[in-house]
Amino acid sequence: MSLLARFEGMAEFLFTGAFKKGGARLQPVEIAKELVKAMLKNKQVSISQVYVPNIYRVYLHSSDWGPLASFGDVFLIELSKYLVAEAERNGYTFLTKPAIELHADETVSPRVMVVEVDFDDSIDVDWGDEEDNDNVRESDWRENTTIFRESIKANLPVEEVKGRNSHYFLEIIEGPDKGQSFSLQDAEVFIGRHGQCELVLQDPEVSRRHLKIAPGENGWWLDDLGSTNGSFVNGQRITHLKAVPGDRIQIGQSILVIQKSPLV
Repeated sequence: MSLLARFEGMAEFLFTGAFKKGGARLQPVEIAKELVKAMLKNKQVSISQVYVPNIYRVYLHSSDWGPLASFGDVFLIELSKYLVAEAERNGYTFLTKPAIELHADETVSPRVMVVEVDFDDSIDVDWGDEEDNDNVRESDWRENTTIFRESIKANLPVEEVKGRNSHYFLEIIEGPDKGQSFSLQDAEVFIGRHGQCELVLQDPEVSRRHLKIAPGENGWWLDDLGSTNGSFVNGQRITHLKAVPGDRIQIGQSILVIQKSPLV
């Protein structure tokens, strides 16, 4: 039995009743095929090894994402194992076990997927049972792990406090995340819809990596990261500018203001 056929059989076991071949939704095996294509396309050749990405971020329309999300991380672990088997068959090497992330993204059309890859030797993916068991029980497949998350973060607050030494914070005064805040410290902050940004916004007009804020002398440096809709400070479009407390920073529908903590 081929690796793809084995994966398809496992997917049918996991998603009995949720998916049908040729159905209106994106099929699990289609995701597996696209991940393999992304892996092969982004391989890196060293002196003695051929390395392939170990991080795969898949962006799907919510109608495709929803049925998969209901099964938790078990599907992602199977995808991870499938990529490892394909890599071994081709003689390729991962820096770590591959981590698969599925994200809901309303800018992606139904039955379409966008795959981003990366190399990161610091991640640690837990498959749970290290033994390869073809006769796994259904209850085993439903155990929770930690690599499945939704980038939209619906109904979840932006992280508010990241340290006790934070004297300034970003307050969101307009947009889908209005009323939330994010502590500013002596570190760069990336803002966007991407799940790996420090500040993740739900605003559909914000790019995945939209704006970087870096501490500077008597203010913060703002850098637009090539966003689609641009970044504005006090109504003026910017690419690189120093902002100070009270400035109105607009990205998409969202307006953020740097505020000083009243506790300082």
